Amino acid sequence: GLAVRTVLRSGCYLTHDHGLYARTSPLTRSGGAGLWPALEVYAPVVSRPETDLAILTMGRRDVSFDQDMPVPLDLVASIVTKLNDQHAFLRLGPGDRADVGAWLRFGISHPCTTFDKWRLIPVLDGDDRVVEMIRTFF
Repeated sequence: GLAVRTVLRSGCYLTHDHGLYARTSPLTRSGGAGLWPALEVYAPVVSRPETDLAILTMGRRDVSFDQDMPVPLDLVASIVTKLNDQHAFLRLGPGDRADVGAWLRFGISHPCTTFDKWRLIPVLDGDDRVVEMIRTFF
């Protein structure tokens, strides 16, 4: 038969991240740019129960949370303060806006524990169109 060698690698070598590995990478220790994260999660705002709080449909079933909370990429003064199974609680900072229905973009920390939540991961082009689906095996 055909000789096959199975090699398992963590998701970090492929995607990097916006959190743990971005902070600890040896490539950034001397002030270098480091690697670029390739994995982002998009989620819509479904509620604004308080003036500075947005609830999104992104929770523990969707993103990693074992190292850091998801990072809002376009709302620089805002922070995810809590995740439950299906929702994120985004505390809005001064000047940041998140209207109900808006789709927000998040970086993640520790890609491996985001990969295991998705059987298929969409690949987007520069215009945010889905051009391919990648199957995961966990």
